[in-house]
Amino acid sequence: MAPSCDAERDRRRMTRVTIIGAGTSAPQPETPASGILVQTPSTNILVDCGQGVIRGLMSIQDPREVDAIIVGHLHADHYIDVVSLRYLMPWDGFTGRRIPLLLPPGGQRRMAELASAISERVGFFDHTFDVMEYDPDGVLAIGDLRLDFIPGSHYVPAWGCAIVDAAGHRVVISGDTGPNEALVEAARGADLLIAEATLTNAAEDDLARGHLTFDEAIDMGERAGVGQTVLVHYRPQNRDRIEAACLDSRAAVAGRPGLTFDLPKTAPADPQAGADGMAGPDAAPTEPTTGIASSAARARSR
Repeated sequence: MAPSCDAERDRRRMTRVTIIGAGTSAPQPETPASGILVQTPSTNILVDCGQGVIRGLMSIQDPREVDAIIVGHLHADHYIDVVSLRYLMPWDGFTGRRIPLLLPPGGQRRMAELASAISERVGFFDHTFDVMEYDPDGVLAIGDLRLDFIPGSHYVPAWGCAIVDAAGHRVVISGDTGPNEALVEAARGADLLIAEATLTNAAEDDLARGHLTFDEAIDMGERAGVGQTVLVHYRPQNRDRIEAACLDSRAAVAGRPGLTFDLPKTAPADPQAGADGMAGPDAAPTEPTTGIASSAARARSR
């Protein structure tokens, strides 16, 4: 049976989260690397842009129409496909609108180095991107979404993020991290936790941890009392074990390209409370330190 017009209208009012890529730094035919699309009726943001993500995004929406790209850290599997988007834009319908590209501290220098590494001119990325470095202690407002950063425990400086929509629903994205109590606290009571699950056991990692096992990722979601945990950033040979672990969990699923989650159009009963009734991380919101208009807002202003 086809969905009713009312059902389709309701879906368009929701916040939709889509896994574009769930892979690691090693290329794999099953999935692009890291990339998560968050859409509201007026705003579209892409969190991370690893290899293959732009091609994967093209079957869902025009990549040139995202309102912003947020990069958690500067390993290639989290940002290298901005090169593909840069090549897509100037020769195929470039409108002159520069897409905000929000990078961690040091990102502007790395983009200049990347342009040189691929034998392009100085300022190559500035032509189509508004390249900015975010303040990890600050707050971003992008259209009707608010974004706070969560420090990761990785081999290089890295951040996850917590995204809140206009109805108060929260999506928390771990980025690359080892065991991380700050992430558990930030995710407390969230609707969705998208957590990396690179390892099968901790012995595969360095002594100074930089990744999670899938069991650790599931445990963090359970301790945070999230609505659902989605495991990403895993190797294809681990998928069967990850799916088996998810079956044993009350609220975990293995991420894959195209997997979507629609958050309800109504606000949670108490969007500032965690699962245990204690105040969540949004109990005392601060004013955004950076604001970016959505495409819908820009259209209205013209």
